[in-house]
Amino acid sequence: MKISHIKPGQWIAIYGLGGLGNLALQYAKNVFNAKVIAIDVNDGQLKLAEEMGADLTINSRTEDAAKIVQEKTGGAHAAVVTAVAKAAFNSAVDAVRAGGRVVAVGLPPEAMNLDIPRLVLDGIQVVGSLVGTRQDLTEAFQFAAEGKVVPKVALRPLEDINVIFKEMEQGQIRGRMVIDFRR
Repeated sequence: MKISHIKPGQWIAIYGLGGLGNLALQYAKNVFNAKVIAIDVNDGQLKLAEEMGADLTINSRTEDAAKIVQEKTGGAHAAVVTAVAKAAFNSAVDAVRAGGRVVAVGLPPEAMNLDIPRLVLDGIQVVGSLVGTRQDLTEAFQFAAEGKVVPKVALRPLEDINVIFKEMEQGQIRGRMVIDFRR
């Protein structure tokens, strides 16, 4: 989230609201005091995003997310893409305003085609983010202790592993699943 350069009161679009996107939403809202646009293809994830304080939610399966973001906000100041779909990355580039920044976190399984003229003419930056620093980890623990960022985690027994994979395939998981090997 830091490398998005988002500032309080600015708009940030978050593409993909699974485990990482859920955390990105909380950081954007509760740590950086940004206005959050939550974008996903799953209505259940969007409902959770609303409950967590997203200012605007968009189902990109049924709506043109970039168009809506541009119409309602004049373009996001930044976008963070935790989704792995190629369409999410392309939409993120189209959703940010001139001078905006797109942060790639998700890893799509195929090569990307980006609108290079738009990047150049509008000064849009695309940056990647894989891991943070030790200081970032210290801050993450502090934000969790303060209740600003609360990971959504479910502890499940190893016997549920096949059910968990089915739930993942069907987009039914909210947050993260942790397998309990103690039982």
